[in-house]
Amino acid sequence: MENTALEQSESPARKGRPRSEKSKKSILKATNSLLLHMSVQELSIEAIAKKAKVGKTTIYRWWPNKTAVIMEALSNQPGMQTPLPTPRNNAEAIQMQLEKLIRLLHSKNGETIAQLFAEAQSDEKAQAIFENNFLTPLIDAMEYSIEQGQKDGEFADRYDVKSVVDILCGPIFFRLMAHPADFNESFMKSYPKEALRLISA
Repeated sequence: MENTALEQSESPARKGRPRSEKSKKSILKATNSLLLHMSVQELSIEAIAKKAKVGKTTIYRWWPNKTAVIMEALSNQPGMQTPLPTPRNNAEAIQMQLEKLIRLLHSKNGETIAQLFAEAQSDEKAQAIFENNFLTPLIDAMEYSIEQGQKDGEFADRYDVKSVVDILCGPIFFRLMAHPADFNESFMKSYPKEALRLISA
């Protein structure tokens, strides 16, 4: 297995043959396959290259490091990019967003996301990739709905928007880490409604 620090370092742009979409798909498929029985920490660029039957340089033509490969592999899985239904109001938008987050973390990808989050704590480049691909889209969507809800009088404006996001999402991640056995379908159905009562006007 390759040195993890080496894998996580930025790889400079390489000249040579143009990037192949076929190779890219093979790499993403191989990554998802390996993650079924291997943790993020155990996974290596070398293992991905071997599974995809490509050279490591081919992988680095597309991605700067392992974290970037994994994030794109996850985002390309069926259902990951499915848009939410159009909400009737901002409260329903928040409820849908919370349910989607819990469902995602409760899925087979939840453990991988948790491992990526842990790895990002000690690697700035991994942290930036994780934030840009997972946290930022989630936070942006919630902040927009909260701002609109406060303007429309659906939500109390006693807290700033970022604090409201923390209030809503914090218990989800705490439940996942502290009480994983209770992170289930029942929690997904009950928590979003309870959370909305905390911020309602």
